[in-house]
Amino acid sequence: MPHPKKAAKKAAKKAAKKPAGHPHDKHHEANDLRRAYEHLGRVAVLRQTSQSSATDAVAELTALAQRAIKDGHSKDAADLLRASEHLCFAVSAGELSGAVSVSAGLKEAITEQLDELTQRADEHWEEEEQHTSSLTVIYQNSRNSAVKAFKARAYHQALEFARAAEALAHVKEHGPLKLERGAKKLQLKSA
Repeated sequence: MPHPKKAAKKAAKKAAKKPAGHPHDKHHEANDLRRAYEHLGRVAVLRQTSQSSATDAVAELTALAQRAIKDGHSKDAADLLRASEHLCFAVSAGELSGAVSVSAGLKEAITEQLDELTQRADEHWEEEEQHTSSLTVIYQNSRNSAVKAFKARAYHQALEFARAAEALAHVKEHGPLKLERGAKKLQLKSA
């Protein structure tokens, strides 16, 4: 049996070597915070160049993201800002181009990607039991706008709206994330 002083010293030395938190978690948190920072910068640039109906939705998502960052939910902030970025691109794509002619093979690939994005979005969205009304409206408008843009053959726009919905579906709403703006309707402009 080891001497009690030696055993205590060995245990203290072992505890000192062990990190306080799991280093993998700290890495992910830092990575998510960096992602949020990058998306916020892109959204700021895109908002300056777009005079669209997506401005209210993007402002709402940005406010939610900033609150998420303050509350330590960097992954949710990054997903909210990623959705904002896709919304800005979707609206810009609609403002800049109309229907595009594509080959049958490309249309098939676009259709598969759109289906995959919307299926993933629906699955993730249903996993979360509760959503704020503002996030729900933006999510539903993004999904509906993707379908509408696809039918109008505005494929770039359709994919961007679908990516926005998919990003929103990843957001886990924590108590402080629940930001409401009453009954204000947030509409997105599509093709």
